[in-house]
Amino acid sequence: MRLYDLVKIQDPSSLIDSYEFQCYQTTIRKNSTSSIVEYSVNYNKKVLRELTNFNAYERQLKDVIKEFILNSEDFVTLDCLISFVSNIEDKFSDISISLRIAVLLRILNMERIGPLLIDDQIDEIYLDSSQSYVYIDHVQYGRCSTQIRLNKQEIDSFISRITLENDFNLNRENPTMKGELITKLFHTRITIDIPPLLVDDIHLDIRKFHPNNLQLRDLVKIGSLTKIQGKFLKEMIKNLISISIIGPPNSGKTTLQNALIEYLPSHFRLLSVEDVLESTNLRKGNQIRFRLGYDPKDTRTYSKAMEIQKLLHRSPDYVNLGELSTESNFIAFLNVLSVGIPSIQTIHGRDPNYLLLRLQDIYKIPVSLIKTSFPHIFIEMDTIWNKSFRNRFVVRIAELTTEGTIVILSDRERDDTGNIGINKDNSTSLEFLEYRKHESLGHYD
Repeated sequence: MRLYDLVKIQDPSSLIDSYEFQCYQTTIRKNSTSSIVEYSVNYNKKVLRELTNFNAYERQLKDVIKEFILNSEDFVTLDCLISFVSNIEDKFSDISISLRIAVLLRILNMERIGPLLIDDQIDEIYLDSSQSYVYIDHVQYGRCSTQIRLNKQEIDSFISRITLENDFNLNRENPTMKGELITKLFHTRITIDIPPLLVDDIHLDIRKFHPNNLQLRDLVKIGSLTKIQGKFLKEMIKNLISISIIGPPNSGKTTLQNALIEYLPSHFRLLSVEDVLESTNLRKGNQIRFRLGYDPKDTRTYSKAMEIQKLLHRSPDYVNLGELSTESNFIAFLNVLSVGIPSIQTIHGRDPNYLLLRLQDIYKIPVSLIKTSFPHIFIEMDTIWNKSFRNRFVVRIAELTTEGTIVILSDRERDDTGNIGINKDNSTSLEFLEYRKHESLGHYD
């Protein structure tokens, strides 16, 4: 079945938006009975008028791609294929690059999922089983249903592409993986689950990272944090204070992390050590990024814990540790902080006090080691649903004291002013920065 067979005839009065990207046409409709927002994507009118030529392009391009792959010494990634079809000339010079890419996606059995990956208005893509329809989170319209149901060949082709590009053996012994698919058109983090871990046959969760990061002012504008909170956090990272962003999945932790990293002074040397590449390469400054294969058993040669331990030999000024999820990650992270290397990281969890209890009671990390991470800022984030939209926001900003306890500096739940501020009088981090400032000027008590 082709992409253009999927579009259902709907009542025009339900149309609420329509836009084009590449060679695709998207429509957003609201079901008058269920009030569900429905997303559909099709080739644009120009392509639909030339379907006969489109089919001929497919046959021609398939032969050229096959020859390119056979002549390549290494595995050919999707990004390499996109670059190849974008740059070939000769008999394809009269075909637009966007159309060549659309033909490539059809050849790779990605004709229906490909447009969702390319559409910058989509935040996340979900498939709960092979019998389910794909549904999405849209930037403007929130949770949307679709009429896209991938067949077995499409699912198998897509999973093979992900496992090969991430060098991961997905099987019954390793039934879950977290990987990435990055091209010049999109940047995604992909989670795949299969039996016996999964009850049904397949689960896909595709998180998209947009090429233009939301900056702090954007997060202030949409209500994720206040201007006062943003100014405080900006001051913290500019002065190389460690920051841990805590919250449930999809609460905006990585978005805030990337926004804060942009404020590191450009002369500082940033090292990123991540299981899956979620940081962007947009920072104007010195940056080295390490991508480590995700292994649920944490036994790979290049494990995150090992690379964190070796950071001392790479002379970082600040470290982005991505997401911390295992005991070995946390212990290595605290060891790094204890020798004076500040870092920023995201952690799934509730609030900072629960995190300290988790470190002490579950991971058996002593308070004496935790205290060495001072000064350390904690940002607690959360998300709530407003109809079909997620609202992501900072709940609290707290910090670690030299005694190893948590002090709340900003609390959304207790502040009724609407312009939630920072209790600077309680901040030992600000005292630390003031002391360091005087020390650098040669003023000693």
